[in-house]
Amino acid sequence: MKRCPNCGSAVKEGAKFCTSCGYKMPKVNNVNNRSRQAVEVDTGVMKEVSISYWGWLTSSWEHPLEVEYGGKYAGLVTLAIEGAIFALSVMILVKKVAGAFVDTVGKSTATAIGVSSTNIGFNVFIFFFLMLFLTSLVIIGILFIVDKGFSNDDKSYLDLVNEIAYKTSSLLLLNVVLLLYSTIVSHASANTTVLIGAILILASIVWTIGILSVAFELKDAKMDALYIGLIIYVFHMIIIAIAARITINHYAVIVSDMLEKFINMLSDFVQF
Repeated sequence: MKRCPNCGSAVKEGAKFCTSCGYKMPKVNNVNNRSRQAVEVDTGVMKEVSISYWGWLTSSWEHPLEVEYGGKYAGLVTLAIEGAIFALSVMILVKKVAGAFVDTVGKSTATAIGVSSTNIGFNVFIFFFLMLFLTSLVIIGILFIVDKGFSNDDKSYLDLVNEIAYKTSSLLLLNVVLLLYSTIVSHASANTTVLIGAILILASIVWTIGILSVAFELKDAKMDALYIGLIIYVFHMIIIAIAARITINHYAVIVSDMLEKFINMLSDFVQF
């Protein structure tokens, strides 16, 4: 039992007034109880969703072609995680290259031309995450258009995202391998380049197989699956080429600006 804050008499739980002095009991405890219950409910829901997602993910690794429903946004979450891990791997590698450059030319020179491992790392992570995530969504958007244009399938865009993410979920494991390797490698070498290249090629094969499988699973297709697959592949490569061009142009400008500053510094030093 609780006590009346006015007279100190014992009051039953839930009583609105003190039976001794008539004091109106405050409702703070009820509010706190409701807040506590809401937090417990939210925590329980999050735990249930996490367990459900993990089950969906492990199932996709075991049976990638037997697509299961894992929640409305399971595919988006998976693509975002893959993009984040890949971007983190690239960031670590770039920071190591930047660190080696700083050790070679000196910290003051590197800072003067704009080479900072901290700034470069963060910018690289954001750029590559957005580029990979958005490119994936655009490619799946093309698949969605093809799906609607060449069949009577009733899949929604999110259904298709979930399907592609399920079939290509092994990319998550490959990205984890890439992240671990980029973390432990100490310097660039021929072996480093070969291994990273092999991981990227394997990831490209998994992704290509995943998106092309859509062509062979369309319901009441209006064209032969081979031609639909060819259309998908051509548009897929066009989008990849555009994304690659944007990336190259973006960093070409940055590198060009750094080289220009470096050359100007050398010129000033020679004249001095």
